Amino acid sequence: MKKLFLATTALVALIAVPAVAADIPVKYRPAPVVPVCANFGGFYIGGHGGWNYQRHDWKDLDNYGFGAFALDHAGDGTNTRTSWHAGAQAGYNWQFNCTVFGVQADWSWTDSNASSFLRDGPEVGQQTLDVSSQLRWFGTVRARTGVVVDNLLLYVTGGFAYARFNRDLTYNDPGAFSQVFSNSRTRFGYAIGAGTEWAINQNWSLVSEFMYLGFEKDEQSYACSTALSCNGNPIGTNYRYEHNDSVWVSRIGLNYRFNYAPVIAKY
Repeated sequence: MKKLFLATTALVALIAVPAVAADIPVKYRPAPVVPVCANFGGFYIGGHGGWNYQRHDWKDLDNYGFGAFALDHAGDGTNTRTSWHAGAQAGYNWQFNCTVFGVQADWSWTDSNASSFLRDGPEVGQQTLDVSSQLRWFGTVRARTGVVVDNLLLYVTGGFAYARFNRDLTYNDPGAFSQVFSNSRTRFGYAIGAGTEWAINQNWSLVSEFMYLGFEKDEQSYACSTALSCNGNPIGTNYRYEHNDSVWVSRIGLNYRFNYAPVIAKY
């Protein structure tokens, strides 16, 4: 009888212990939040190509064209040109979950020449004016910020822009003289735009971008070179012109992302 009592007690204890343990609250840590998006963090380099639309506004501030020529319509004007460009870029991104902050520098070579040719009339021997602003190259240093959706980065961008312009104004009076005013200068301004970057795999990504580049107004003084071309003034008299350039940029590119920087996740 005693043995039966002990066996019954042991069996009840074995059944009761798991039941009591099941009622004890258990503390647990939530699983870390793992971003479900591609990693764009770290350094990257790449190349690009595309199209640019240049606009050049100019103004004859001292009415040189009115005084020395019969070009009454040649006191100011606007020239435009669409051309191609190609270049390289490099940058660095910081990624927090699926939000990206970065900086990028890029440089592009182009052969855009916004120009116009004006003539007093259709007859041979009429006075003419040839105005041109040639964009040789341009570059930017910009910040980028955006969000990653799956493997696509959507971003806005803005920063500093610079470009090289060669400008020429050629007045020609057949049988009398030809006067050329020219200069070559690097101008500075700003860049704003937006774009996308698609992560093809861990290292390679395809970029598409659209930007507006605005440059500061450029007032230049040009010295006339002959008695006839100086319009009755002493040789070397300066005449002032104002130039203002802007460029719309559309491009695609390919980046190699070194991609060693981890995504910084919030817990």
